Amino acid sequence: MKMRQWLVRSILIFLSSGGVIVQASEQDTAAMLAKQEIEYLQRWYARATDLIGSNLPDQIEEGRDIYHRIFTPDVSIQASAAGGVYYEVAGPDEWVKVVATALSVFDATQHLLGTQIVELASLPNAQGEGGEAKMSSYLQAWHHDPDRVIDIYIGTYYSKVRYTAGVGWQIYEMRLQKVAGEVIDKSV
Repeated sequence: MKMRQWLVRSILIFLSSGGVIVQASEQDTAAMLAKQEIEYLQRWYARATDLIGSNLPDQIEEGRDIYHRIFTPDVSIQASAAGGVYYEVAGPDEWVKVVATALSVFDATQHLLGTQIVELASLPNAQGEGGEAKMSSYLQAWHHDPDRVIDIYIGTYYSKVRYTAGVGWQIYEMRLQKVAGEVIDKSV
């Protein structure tokens, strides 16, 4: 059966079964697309962080490239870590240094994102100007040290994003707040 015929039949079956079709306005569609693009910024961040955490030079550079794509050049990043340590840097390259140093003792990491909420303040105009949003993303990060520990970090990213013409959505401020964590000693 041809695809078009299948689609028409599926729609007719759906309608005849009492289904409802919702039609979104152009503004609603643009907002949905923007929210999805914004959510992916934090997902790409998690992927880049795991690449940097591999401690392999080519993967660190791949992670750096992703950071440059998802962050503005002047991004402000703050994070709380174990033992009350607090980081605050400006720019993607400075954050690569922090991440590479912090993850250098581990042989594997996995940064998982859970609930993501995007609050869209404005969409860019027809010229691609403007566009602002806030996003929170739950984090569960797993860090494996082959000889000593497994470190689990639970936190929330709070990010502010803006749209730049010709570039797209980027994070210009990100704060990672630790909620909980556990270090499992493997020697016991």
